[in-house]
Amino acid sequence: MINQGNLSIFVVHYSKLKDRREFLNRSLLNNGIDVRWITEKDAESFSESSFGTSKIFGVSNKFIGMDLGVNSRSLVFSRRRARLQGYILFLRSYISKQPNTLTTGSLPAGKSLPREQIEVQHMHLTALKAGVENNSNWILVLEDDALPIDKAFNVLSQIIKTRKPSRTWINLNSGAGLQHTSSDPHPDQFGLFRVKPASTRCVTAYLVSQDLAKKILELVNRHGIPNWLPIDVAYQAALRKLRAKAYWQEPVTFIQGSESGAYPSSLDGKRG
Repeated sequence: MINQGNLSIFVVHYSKLKDRREFLNRSLLNNGIDVRWITEKDAESFSESSFGTSKIFGVSNKFIGMDLGVNSRSLVFSRRRARLQGYILFLRSYISKQPNTLTTGSLPAGKSLPREQIEVQHMHLTALKAGVENNSNWILVLEDDALPIDKAFNVLSQIIKTRKPSRTWINLNSGAGLQHTSSDPHPDQFGLFRVKPASTRCVTAYLVSQDLAKKILELVNRHGIPNWLPIDVAYQAALRKLRAKAYWQEPVTFIQGSESGAYPSSLDGKRG
């Protein structure tokens, strides 16, 4: 059983598809877990920043683009090799006299996101803020297409019992085809392995320590949440800035339903 004195759980719900809410509610209740649902109506307002600066949360766009490129190349190469290639491309971007997108080409186009995706940004940040206000050691955020596998909450309970809640981000979900590579550390008994550079694996199901959540919110208050970056990319920029310890899981305990085909895409403009 999860000790919820140490953990706050939130579900970001942004779809009209009722089966998602019914499935997660049933799964959570069966495990004796209290959860707060957050919709666009519950989302608090956060300051935003627009495209036009060379930095994200005080970090060079080129560094963020390089990190995203490492993720992309790790689909083919080991993470160590993908990271080395990233540094080479980063250096070439300064040496070359021709305009290029060797690093920043991995960043999305610099235009404001659709309203629905900005609302999702604010819902995720609302979950972090509420978790901090609850004074929980750990904060678990699930999107409404998160599908827990068998014994997911038993594994989660063991993780929060044994991990020190210090500057830590843990992705518990699958996403974007990103996997453990040959150069990554061997997964521990809970399937966790550290990823360098600190990276997100989408944001379907993630566990964040309270101290890191506070620091992320401080960055947003200081710089604004980039209204042109999806929340997973914005988080990745924050992890680099804060020198966070990022872990992924293999095998995962939550599957991304919209990616697996269990659910249709949830950001198709329909609202919950």
